[in-house]
Amino acid sequence: MEKETVEALGKLVPPLLWFILAIVVLLRYDRPIRELLSNLSHFKFMDMELSFVRNSIDEAIEVAEKAPQWKVTVPPRAKEQVLNRVKQHLQIFRDVQILWVDDRPENNRNESRMFRQLKAEIDTATNTADALSLLRKGNYDLVISDMARGDEATAGLKFLAQFRRANQTTPVIFYIGEFDPDKGVPGGGFGITNRPDELLHLTLDALERRKQ
Repeated sequence: MEKETVEALGKLVPPLLWFILAIVVLLRYDRPIRELLSNLSHFKFMDMELSFVRNSIDEAIEVAEKAPQWKVTVPPRAKEQVLNRVKQHLQIFRDVQILWVDDRPENNRNESRMFRQLKAEIDTATNTADALSLLRKGNYDLVISDMARGDEATAGLKFLAQFRRANQTTPVIFYIGEFDPDKGVPGGGFGITNRPDELLHLTLDALERRKQ
């Protein structure tokens, strides 16, 4: 009987030792383990989040490239470069307030979704008067504007001039259809483009400078 008890205890001791060792390791390294699991969860969520952004920018590029008058071509390498940059600066978009001024906001549906997936908040205005009213009431980090509205080819420039009389610092990026790079950036503007990938680059540039 005693022999059987000893043998039973002998079989029980190794699992018990492993259990005790596991408890010791857990107690000693509880915080690092929790941080590791948290980081793994964060990276998994970040990859999922970026995949949504990738889908949105793919759709935005597809729409832009299909419009022959816009003459937009985004090389795959350029898209990957901006996505890699976004991945490194995901936190900079959190709770950013963007005002998007465009008389046809449906044209920017994919781009707007892309920014919202990055956790930025977007308000829209379809004319200068509404835009200036929102700007007086809100605290925006960035303004994205069209250029032509209806029959007025320079509506964006007139909006910028009125806005600058009241505000000298908030960056304004022009996101337009037909684009002539030889004309350069309008005075008082931060940047101008008709490419979705360049819009993301300009946005990152503006936010990095504003948050310094």
